[in-house]
Amino acid sequence: MNYNIGKSSRSDLKEAVSEAVAGFQSPKLILFFSSTQYFDSYTVLLKERFSESIIIGSTTFAGFCKDGAYKDSLLVMGIEDGIECYADVLEEVNRYPVKYVDRISNCISKFSNVTNTVCFEISTGLIGCEELVLSTFNSILDTKNIPLFGGTAGDYGKAERTMVSFNGTVYENACVFVFIKNLGGRIKLYRENIYKPTDHYFTATKVDVKNRIVYEYDHKPAAKVTAEALNTTVDELPNYLDGYPLGRMIGGEMYITANQMVTKNNGMAYHARVYNNSKMVLLEPDDYRSVINETINKVKKDIPHPSLAIMINCLARSILFEQDGYLNEFAKNMSNAMGNYIGFAGYGEQLNQQHFNQTMVLAVFE
Repeated sequence: MNYNIGKSSRSDLKEAVSEAVAGFQSPKLILFFSSTQYFDSYTVLLKERFSESIIIGSTTFAGFCKDGAYKDSLLVMGIEDGIECYADVLEEVNRYPVKYVDRISNCISKFSNVTNTVCFEISTGLIGCEELVLSTFNSILDTKNIPLFGGTAGDYGKAERTMVSFNGTVYENACVFVFIKNLGGRIKLYRENIYKPTDHYFTATKVDVKNRIVYEYDHKPAAKVTAEALNTTVDELPNYLDGYPLGRMIGGEMYITANQMVTKNNGMAYHARVYNNSKMVLLEPDDYRSVINETINKVKKDIPHPSLAIMINCLARSILFEQDGYLNEFAKNMSNAMGNYIGFAGYGEQLNQQHFNQTMVLAVFE
């Protein structure tokens, strides 16, 4: 697979684009990530320069590649060959993405076969759209046996504004997606949790699914149940929310659900939907350096010779690593498994049917 990854922190935006895409020729697919400040301009400048390419972008807290983690920079990947790809956008994703479901089918219909094909999607954040987006995709993908991975766009971490772009147009209420067929081998997907279960398990018994609020666990006020498990009070509970998320149990799998806030009437608001009768477990921090090393070793064992990799590292994880002085080291360490790669940090992660938080998702192309 032939591709280039470039980056730039130049203040002159045209010079930044020129520096980042040096070496690009006629890429089939361009992926780019930047902060919100100049995202609109990068979107236009890249499309002007590569009018024949599929170009997908997202705002991010930080961009990742083998050289490290970059904030307030432009990070670009251009894939020249080794793939077949088709892309489009779902609009009105906060209420009616299924209106655009034919765009998914149209992309898939262009492949002669979908062996070693994956769907990569990025949704705008802060509008609670992810579950609607996934249900739209999986109404088609489940019958085609095409896996999906992706993430939610990010910003500086203040939950102010997120954007995605497709072929020169910026969207604030949309999901951009591309189907990528690896012509050289398999595509393996990975999900990494750096939190581990405690002994505290609950069942959601009163929920507001649409607004992602749980009012009761085991018929008791959700905030009081959570505070008791943490040996604290409801008043002090906000101090624990970032470090002690919940895990939603589905079969033998656990998906992290990040805390948002304590609501009135002692409810708990989250960043992913919790459904009535969901089995939940309180989580606590694990030794994340050890977990990450285990992931690196597993990827190296599974795919000794990766040709391409894409990473979504949750914004909350990225902030935690930054506070610990580990963010740059983390980005460099991931190249031990994936070689050169590109990644971004946003407000959520998606894998097949599930939306979750505080997780890393990887797609590694053989």
